[in-house]
Amino acid sequence: MLSAALFLLGVVLSVVAIRYGIVASHKLGIVDQPGGHKAHDTVTPFVGGVGVLAATLCAVGIVAHFFPQFSVRVPAFLFGVLAMFITGFADDVLQLGYKIRFMVQAAVGLVMVFWGGVSIVDLGDLGMGVVQLGPFGVVLTVIATIGAINSLNMIDGIDGLSGSLSTVCLLLIAFVLFQARDFAYFTMVITIMGGVVGFLYFNLRFFKQRRARCFLGDNGSMQLGFIFAWLLADLSQALPAQRFVSPVTTLWLFAVPLIDTLSVMLRRLWMKRSPFRPDRNHLHHLFLRAGFRVQDTVAVLALAQLVFGAIGLAGLYADVAELDMLIGFVCAFALCFYVLLRPWRFVPLLRRIHRVFGFTSAHAVGVHVSGLAIDKTNEFVNMLNNRIGPHYDFRFSVFRPEGGATRGYGVIELLCDEQDVSHREIRDVMAVIRRQYRRDRRLKMRPFVERCESNDRRVGSKARSSDRRLEDRRGAGKGRLVFSVLSSAGESSVLQTSQV
Repeated sequence: MLSAALFLLGVVLSVVAIRYGIVASHKLGIVDQPGGHKAHDTVTPFVGGVGVLAATLCAVGIVAHFFPQFSVRVPAFLFGVLAMFITGFADDVLQLGYKIRFMVQAAVGLVMVFWGGVSIVDLGDLGMGVVQLGPFGVVLTVIATIGAINSLNMIDGIDGLSGSLSTVCLLLIAFVLFQARDFAYFTMVITIMGGVVGFLYFNLRFFKQRRARCFLGDNGSMQLGFIFAWLLADLSQALPAQRFVSPVTTLWLFAVPLIDTLSVMLRRLWMKRSPFRPDRNHLHHLFLRAGFRVQDTVAVLALAQLVFGAIGLAGLYADVAELDMLIGFVCAFALCFYVLLRPWRFVPLLRRIHRVFGFTSAHAVGVHVSGLAIDKTNEFVNMLNNRIGPHYDFRFSVFRPEGGATRGYGVIELLCDEQDVSHREIRDVMAVIRRQYRRDRRLKMRPFVERCESNDRRVGSKARSSDRRLEDRRGAGKGRLVFSVLSSAGESSVLQTSQV
């Protein structure tokens, strides 16, 4: 019950802080503008970090009051959190260069070592006893801190992803702390996790919320990255007999952001580009390119992080050799790097997986109907007007294959002026047609994807022979437009027709 109360406290504080932050950001004009490599197309406040900060400050206050032994580290921890929040907010507004960000992050890493007493002193038992780092431990701690901060920052590319991954990572850490009976850190982690979930209420796409109402921003992602650097370093660097997790396990607990960032940066170096130049080659970009919706992509990657973390904890509690766990992590990283290095091979595989599970493509704009009786076109149009017209505006076009066939195919394009066509709308239209024509076995349906270079399945595929291309064209049902109608508010008007 106490854990639930702490979690809800974090949620409430975050929601209230973000709600007021959104209002203030619009009044002050401090919003994220679309353009460049960014995926969003509307101005959006980047105040998610405000909610996380509110929950974090509350968590630190509770821990300092009820667990005096932690109060010694509170100033250093708060300094790091606030420094990252301020630096991230300045970056959101002023677009700081990466050199300035790195300098501040390195300074925070040094504060964590010399003021907070949190440092990486060994790499665990890698087959030859515990590998001690000596003076190099300070350098590695600073590098790891910079890496954790930027990993979470760089993967924050679509709505809900960074917050969902952070929630999963915090949940895994909370499980470790509960097992170890460290209730000071457990209290702090649960409250911060509530703050992240409160942010996800504004950032995730769910139900009728098709776009994020606010972003985490660099102020939130850098803040959370520092929190993860502190927690994972501190939990893995006690005496070997007392530490909660091994250093190798921390890699599994933060696997997806770490693997994705390292793979992307190495790919940029491989392509002889700056590793700090933004692009659209992260894992989530490949999923989107394959037709996965943003929600589906977030769910898949969050599940992947949960699986990685579960593997790491299973190896920890089963006393699997740390060297074996490290080799497993390196293999997972190598596979991800290979995938990102050759995305033209991975994207078609994702598309096939997408079709096997019957998901609606994120690029779908309507419904493709094949096996449609040409002589019953008017009847089909009347059904669409009566059943679909009152709910959606649409354009319906009918095509007759060459050769005078009696059945052709039609395309129902849903027309949405302000919002994209949703998965639910596509499914609604298909369900209506399926109910009306359930006895017509020759009538088939699938989501219709408007052809363009960004979502053409043939882009990046191997060249095909002339016979195969001819077969594909014939199989695609190439035909002549015979009927086109536009329906708005249930009233249709014929755009184009020819003799049926």
